[in-house]
Amino acid sequence: MLLFARISVQNFAAYRADFFLRGIMSLVQLAAELIVVDTIFHNTETLAGWRLPHMLVLVGVYRMVAGGIRIYIVPNMRRVLEDIREGTLDFVLLKPVNSQLLVSIREFVFWRITDLIYGGTAAAIGASMLAKDIGATQIATFVFMLAAGFAIIYSVWLALATIGFWFIRVQNIEMVFWNVFEAGRFPVMIYPYWVQWSLTFLVPLAFITTFPAGTLLADPATGVPAAAPYYAAGIAVVSVLLSSWFWRFGLKHYSGASA
Repeated sequence: MLLFARISVQNFAAYRADFFLRGIMSLVQLAAELIVVDTIFHNTETLAGWRLPHMLVLVGVYRMVAGGIRIYIVPNMRRVLEDIREGTLDFVLLKPVNSQLLVSIREFVFWRITDLIYGGTAAAIGASMLAKDIGATQIATFVFMLAAGFAIIYSVWLALATIGFWFIRVQNIEMVFWNVFEAGRFPVMIYPYWVQWSLTFLVPLAFITTFPAGTLLADPATGVPAAAPYYAAGIAVVSVLLSSWFWRFGLKHYSGASA
């Protein structure tokens, strides 16, 4: 993994101006999201119990997760779809390593680290505005929730990539994912009950943005259940196991260039 990451960094280092411009664009995206939040709280004091500092933390977490997805998960899964379509997945399957692991670590979009930095800064500012001491336990739980969220997202993307063994135009599904993911900029509590339930258990978006942010704050006003980390762990484990099984099942239906 470190070797692939180093190669990707070297490739981006060859175009430093592009790196800085992309970093600026990432900052502009965060600024636009914060403007939306500021506009909302000019007209109301709370949003389903979430105040302005809470929302700053949530937007920061959203930006961190979005950046994390684009650093490793999205570019690698896009490459898998391309390899399946062109039959070049053979070059992966011929190597004496786990195919799922290899297809998951080949690409690293280095400049997206700026999303992690900007998002983390926004979350830190929001937390400091609450004038509350955030202990090591809360931070550790928050990191655990983020890891579980990334495991869930990775599983979803791996399943989408695996569908490419049967269907050609799977890339269009990516737009559906991002449209649903946009809902994560706001706490799931603001949606109707059936939408909340769907975004928690059918499409576990709550465990990707809302619950990690609420866990970091440990504020009952956010409405995040205390058992959220346990649910997140269970959903993450099940998601990874199912997507891994689905990947192995899909490989049996792959016909590459050498078939």
